[in-house]
Amino acid sequence: MIRDVPEAGLEKKIREFYESQSFRTVFQSIDYFLFFQEVRFYKPLLFVAIESDRVTGLLLALLIREGDGLLSLMSQRCVVYGGPMAEGDEPRIINALLAKLNKTVSRNALFTQFRNFREWPDHVHNIFKANGFVLRDRLNSFVLLQEKFPVEMQFSTSRRRQLKKALQSGAIVREANSQKEVDQLYTLLEDLYHQKVKKPLPDHLFFRLFFEQVVPKGAGVILLVWYKDKLIGGIVSPITKGVSISELYVCGLDRDYPSIYPSVLATWAAMDYGQGHGLQFFDFMGLGRPEVPYGVRDFKLRFGGNQMNLGRYARRNQKVLYAIAELGYNVWRTIRSKV
Repeated sequence: MIRDVPEAGLEKKIREFYESQSFRTVFQSIDYFLFFQEVRFYKPLLFVAIESDRVTGLLLALLIREGDGLLSLMSQRCVVYGGPMAEGDEPRIINALLAKLNKTVSRNALFTQFRNFREWPDHVHNIFKANGFVLRDRLNSFVLLQEKFPVEMQFSTSRRRQLKKALQSGAIVREANSQKEVDQLYTLLEDLYHQKVKKPLPDHLFFRLFFEQVVPKGAGVILLVWYKDKLIGGIVSPITKGVSISELYVCGLDRDYPSIYPSVLATWAAMDYGQGHGLQFFDFMGLGRPEVPYGVRDFKLRFGGNQMNLGRYARRNQKVLYAIAELGYNVWRTIRSKV
């Protein structure tokens, strides 16, 4: 496990291993390890399998909490986006990475969750199961970008009509070019999460660091929607070079500008950016549980794409505290919904 910035020699080997993997995701990269190190209330853990002086496996996990004191104790969880990565999905390496992860986080994370970006073969599923993980249904959708026609040709008829109307209205989309603009986007996101989403949102430092550290490396982009010199929407998108662009955070003042469709524009902008930069697909990063009605899923599916149930692997590390924390979280969400 690497707790600090890896020594130059090992970092080079990690990068070479990462680039060699077909199922790589930027969330398992050194660049995101360094980014997460600077984010408040985030603690990245990087596990590296080394055999004969070669890197043969990699797993980047995040310990995330919502604050200090009791809130920290009751909210800390371990989240893994994608991963683990191992040569040829070698069972021995994957098992070693999962076992090391469990040993490291079991005492200070209520639960561990893997947010899958791929379908795992049966032998890997069995390794997760042997390490105490349960696969729970979660939908996602991927929109192919490398086609000979514009990505919007995959949209529903109504979505294409909305996009055309929005662009004809004079709204423009461009990359964020200053911290001030990133802060403006954060204000929109903060209002959205407080009024509608009712879920935790990282503080403004997360987005500032994303702009300062991730974007210059080509590992992400922040796209903004403007109308008459006013910011009305935007999207924060991680990029796996040569592979994909993802929707991490997106928002739009749709109620204030119903004929401009800022959320539609922001989502399309990331797809258009990805297609223009030779990426293979756009990742919505989650459509919820299949058995639960979800308006956001209905919105996203009108952009076309391939809906899949990749699921999430979850493990409760501290069952009693988890039950208490879950009750507290539900009470908190109820209170938030009435504010």
